[in-house]
Amino acid sequence: MAKKMYPLRERKHAKTKIALVNAFIEKLKTTRFADISIKEICQSVEVSEGTFYNYFPQKFDVINYFQLLHILKIEWETNQRKDKFGPLELIDLAFDSMAETISQPYLFFEIVSVFTSEHIKPPKGTLTSVEKVYAFPNCNGIEDTSLESLDDFFRRHLREAKKQGEIDKNIDIEDVFIVLKTILIGVPLAIEIEDFGKLAKIYKRQLGLLKKSFAVK
Repeated sequence: MAKKMYPLRERKHAKTKIALVNAFIEKLKTTRFADISIKEICQSVEVSEGTFYNYFPQKFDVINYFQLLHILKIEWETNQRKDKFGPLELIDLAFDSMAETISQPYLFFEIVSVFTSEHIKPPKGTLTSVEKVYAFPNCNGIEDTSLESLDDFFRRHLREAKKQGEIDKNIDIEDVFIVLKTILIGVPLAIEIEDFGKLAKIYKRQLGLLKKSFAVK
């Protein structure tokens, strides 16, 4: 199937927006969020500061957008395997993807700090088809991938797992959901910096323990 051609204006808009996000996130791996210079980010992408604020009216909007992109990637990756994997396995895949994204500890700590200090709720928003394509050019069909919150992703698959008998019928899905979120955020906060490279394995062990607790008796 031939790839869809988007109008030049839409392509330029998406290309610039993605470039700004990538430059900002790369800087966030070594620099505190508060110390990042928008001027330097714009110079690296070769756009004006006014252009930056046209895309991101507030500085932390970049973090929100980065989170949306990552959730989209999780949706696409799990959609590729939904015919062969059960709902709990798809949740495992989501954790693998998260581990890969936050394998750089400084980036994780800064993102958590921003969401905490700014009292930002879980990211909401939309992504255009062309933004999806420019963000992940090697993910065939990602422009047709629906975007939902990570919370909705977890709840949807937990409900399906219970429906399929992978979770004991007496278990409250909301209780499992809360533990999942606790593992997602709490594990990176609890481990040593040098263990971030093993985050996927640590997640897997914790998820294994959780599964034992709600397995059908």
